Amino acid sequence: MALDHVELAVLTVPDDPETRAQYAELTRPGGVELQPADTYEARDPSGFIIVTVDKYRMMRNARIRPGWDDNIRPEDFPAALLTTYVTAVQRAFAVEYAHRPTDAPSTPVSGETFVDPTDLSFDEWMARTKTRLDAIDAEYDAIQRQQQAPRMDFAEIRSPLGYLTMRLRGGEPIAINGDPMALDNPSDTVLSEEILQLFVRAGLGVDQEERPRPARASDNDADSDYFSEFTVLRDRGEE
Repeated sequence: MALDHVELAVLTVPDDPETRAQYAELTRPGGVELQPADTYEARDPSGFIIVTVDKYRMMRNARIRPGWDDNIRPEDFPAALLTTYVTAVQRAFAVEYAHRPTDAPSTPVSGETFVDPTDLSFDEWMARTKTRLDAIDAEYDAIQRQQQAPRMDFAEIRSPLGYLTMRLRGGEPIAINGDPMALDNPSDTVLSEEILQLFVRAGLGVDQEERPRPARASDNDADSDYFSEFTVLRDRGEE
């Protein structure tokens, strides 16, 4: 069997009009290109929910503008808040990825020293090819085992006054719920603090002067995180 035209699959970012438009919206809001920064902001379509996160997806500030309840129904507020947070996180990932270093030298697979295939005998080339294919098979088997593993644990976190409840799966926020009657009462200042404290309790926010920073991931890990978040980007607006 000839192997001249055999190609292994590679990971690629989806390239279609919808994805490009969403990517542009994240990295160039209002047509102005964003640069890497300490924090990134997102607003809901009404402009009354404003969320600020850092590059590590930690919420740094939540601001609810006065008169929000004239523009957002209380029953729609929790979902709008979560969508705004996700958009802020996606913006942070997208901008950081767009400005990542691109001149880093590639690393040989499994620490191997690069060898020009033309310098190898046919038997040596076949042996190296088999080793690489075996490694790919092993990685595929590991992915299959991970997919078959038990589902991650669910948890619920309530804000201090109980206006909002966050549902998490494996530490990731999947829904925010709230009592429409309760949300019809608090001031915008109280609600802003409730939101920040909810995310702090969930391990996704930084309170006041506390500024813990997790260790920055390696370039490869950062790229993997970006691709993972980009799949979320494609699902924006879905329940």
